[in-house]
Amino acid sequence: MVRLRWVFGVAAVAVLAACSSDGSIADQGALPKGESLGELRQQAREALRRYDQAVINARGSASVIATPPPWNSPPGISIESATGTSAGTQLTVTFTGARGPATDSCGADYHAEPVESANAVVIIVIAQPHAANQVCPLIGYTRTATLNLAQPLGQRVVLEVRQGQPVPRDPSSPPQSPWQGLSSD
Repeated sequence: MVRLRWVFGVAAVAVLAACSSDGSIADQGALPKGESLGELRQQAREALRRYDQAVINARGSASVIATPPPWNSPPGISIESATGTSAGTQLTVTFTGARGPATDSCGADYHAEPVESANAVVIIVIAQPHAANQVCPLIGYTRTATLNLAQPLGQRVVLEVRQGQPVPRDPSSPPQSPWQGLSSD
């Protein structure tokens, strides 16, 4: 009986600790713990540093091999491909995400930001979910985000943020709507 009271007491303290002073659940932010925008930007800069070093090591060779990061499971949302022209500054990236917008239950809105060097562009995708700590099915949907670069893409490669590896780039396809293929029901 004493053990049961102790368990309930610990549970009550945990619930109260998660509440703000007005009694509502405290805001956990859009990014999970350990995935702040600053940390993702630093991770992107490290990926650029590794890729830029790989370009130097290749000494003009056609094959540039970038070393993945030294950790096993880095944070962030990986992009799967990028669409944009060499002369353009607009880039659309494709990734796996929530089914619908953040106004829907289990939905999320996404935006992306680039971290650029002379040789590559790392894309950070940031999710703004419907609600923090919401339990949703583990089903991914193809989503896109469009961003603007500081300068034309040129011959730079596009890298995903988690492993710092190049993704396929399709210069001929027009950007797709993030809602393409989704029914309205």
